[in-house]
Amino acid sequence: MDTSLSHSPLDGLPIEVSNVLLVNRSHIGDVSMRAHRHRSIPQIVEMIFDRLDLESLKSLSLTCHRWERLFFQYCSRRFVLRIDEKITLDVDVAFMNYDDRRMEKFLLCEEKMKEAVIMLEQTQRVYRTVHIDFHLELATVIYKLKILNRLFTPHLLQQLTVLKLDMGNDPVMHASDISRAVQKMEHLQELYLAFNVRTPCTTECYTMHLVNPTLQKLVIKGITPYVVDCANLWKLDVAESLHVESIIGGKLQRGVDFTGHECYWKIDQLTELSIVNDLKFNLTTRSSILRFYRQLSNVTRLYLYGHTLTQETLQVICESCVQLEEFTIGNLQMDDPNALHYLSNLPNLRQFGIWKILIGIPLSFASVKLPKLEKLLLGCMPIDWPSLASVRSISWLKIKPGPVIDAPICRALSGTFAHLRFLWIDVHTTRIARELLAQLPQMHWLETLVLENIVHLRTLKTLPALPQLERLIIYRCSKKVYERYYNNEALAKLVRDIRWIRAGQKIVEERGIKDSFEC
Repeated sequence: MDTSLSHSPLDGLPIEVSNVLLVNRSHIGDVSMRAHRHRSIPQIVEMIFDRLDLESLKSLSLTCHRWERLFFQYCSRRFVLRIDEKITLDVDVAFMNYDDRRMEKFLLCEEKMKEAVIMLEQTQRVYRTVHIDFHLELATVIYKLKILNRLFTPHLLQQLTVLKLDMGNDPVMHASDISRAVQKMEHLQELYLAFNVRTPCTTECYTMHLVNPTLQKLVIKGITPYVVDCANLWKLDVAESLHVESIIGGKLQRGVDFTGHECYWKIDQLTELSIVNDLKFNLTTRSSILRFYRQLSNVTRLYLYGHTLTQETLQVICESCVQLEEFTIGNLQMDDPNALHYLSNLPNLRQFGIWKILIGIPLSFASVKLPKLEKLLLGCMPIDWPSLASVRSISWLKIKPGPVIDAPICRALSGTFAHLRFLWIDVHTTRIARELLAQLPQMHWLETLVLENIVHLRTLKTLPALPQLERLIIYRCSKKVYERYYNNEALAKLVRDIRWIRAGQKIVEERGIKDSFEC
């Protein structure tokens, strides 16, 4: 960093110029100032320059350069350079057929891309954040390549810290250019790569090598890089089905094609890992999945939403990733209802979530010892509710009960979890609302209540008065619920602060376990 930027912008200015620039507003009404109002700003500045000697002019020039750098730095931090294909048709498209509309959009998009190329050729501003969005596939390949070539020039890459690329369906075409550019970025901290690849078998890209010493966060979708070697990478989000062998190292066999190159992902330094889709591995070498988790000894946050864990894999994770503070499991295939006892090896675990179990008997927490556990997220699955007495330390709970409410869950809310400060209930079926909401008056310490997926009007009718509640959050409700209860006086009397999030929209079943609100 330039040490001169640590000085005041007025350092080096002659005293007489500083006095003019820092003139108090009360002096604006002075007669001498009013006399110059009719003159243009350049004339006034030239008059000031004429009164300065050579040394003062040098000092003034230096200060102006400092101001220029400060302004460019301010703009580069505040503004994002975004180039996308979004266009608005000014003509009435109601009378145009599909081909004509598509051609009209294509021509407008092409014109927009031409302007983007010219802007990149002429700009002197050094951006910190750039977002290129070509997922609509309207831009021609020629202009995509031109824009990337202009963007990947040294003067634009030198200060880039965040790069987000949504590149459509052609990852192989741009892989080499992106790989070379990433390697040259000396200040890159966050990289987002998203491709709309429709055939999962094509996500592996042998020409995509991500090597950068400063990169800290990496998000990947629609492509599997062959090499990921970033020493400072601590957060990795993957929204693709990955072959474990492509991560832990080794040579890959794809049908009759054999590349002969060594694939490698350096992930042993990660502290946060999120995998949305499944992890694939060769059934003949099942140990590879265990090797994968054993090298994650530094991970403190692990989110596995699409991957089905076996009981053996859960044991390896709990024995290897002993620093875990947050752990979410999408699916757990277990033989023993007490399989969660492996979690007791994680003394620092503060948040745990499990969405689904592949077993018919209820999941038990009886043998779980987690003294620091604060947040618990439970999906729609059979649970041994009395066993949750072993995790009394939690103050934050999210549950998605099944279609039938049994007495144990009601007793758990009014007894074991009566001390909760935050409760999130997914009321996806109306039958569960009355029984669960009736327990809330007994939870005297409850401060925040989240009700998710409210479809029917009668759900909120069953809400009792909750004087202890500080905030009610209605998260995803139907349009009729929003229109009936928004600014409703009767509901306002029950709760002091009501917030509506994603209200009035069509409710679609989601995994939902990732959503989180702060206490």
